[in-house]
Amino acid sequence: MSAEVIYQYHPGKTLVPVDAPETVLRIADSWLVRDGQTRALHWHRQRFLSSVLSLTTIHERDITPFWDAAMACIPEAGLWFPRIELAGSFRRPVFQFRLRKAPAIRHTIRLHDGYLTDFRKMPRHKGPDLAQCIAMRRDILSSGAEEALITTPKGYVLEGLTSSIMWWENGTLCHVPPSCRILPGITCRLILHIADRHKIPVACRMRKPHELNHREIWAVNALHGIRQVVGWEHSPIQTHAHTDIGYWREALESFREPVT
Repeated sequence: MSAEVIYQYHPGKTLVPVDAPETVLRIADSWLVRDGQTRALHWHRQRFLSSVLSLTTIHERDITPFWDAAMACIPEAGLWFPRIELAGSFRRPVFQFRLRKAPAIRHTIRLHDGYLTDFRKMPRHKGPDLAQCIAMRRDILSSGAEEALITTPKGYVLEGLTSSIMWWENGTLCHVPPSCRILPGITCRLILHIADRHKIPVACRMRKPHELNHREIWAVNALHGIRQVVGWEHSPIQTHAHTDIGYWREALESFREPVT
């Protein structure tokens, strides 16, 4: 099997492989599947449904058969990073499903020293700005970094191009307030659930990059889980590591359940 197979959904409730998919992405969601299991699939489904229902006139009853057909395409063995999509125009939308082999899973990450003032049109929905974010992330790889930070016009950290940003301050796990222009991150939500379950203090805070100096910083997403920031390319900002990150990764894995 190739690294990616793209399917389109047809009214006959079938998925058909296509060579020329719709390229204009409207809404998307993706997650890591390991041997037929994934984390919080119901939250990914909820996020995808919420965006489709709020941005289009499509009814949930028309989405459910597509979703079920896509889930049935995911193999029970292997490491996969599927993506579910609404593409094309809003007047003539097309449901698509990309069955992709997962790239290498990383546990650490280096941040870019340049900060991007928020350029996104619809940051609270995954899809409309995704292609631009991925292209910008591809551009920074040549610098030795793997992620860049998106900031407010006043320079406060919002999130990464493809990840939520979390950090520790004196034993408190911090994250950007959900009311900000950020994507509702599923992995961030799971981590906060773990913290609540174990009575670990959490706080919503706004910080500029230099205020994260000497902090432990995490970049989290559905593909890699928790990646520990180990440096900032060409920046004096230093990172520290003091948590038992293995514990947090194991706690995340406890949420794995069969794709159904």
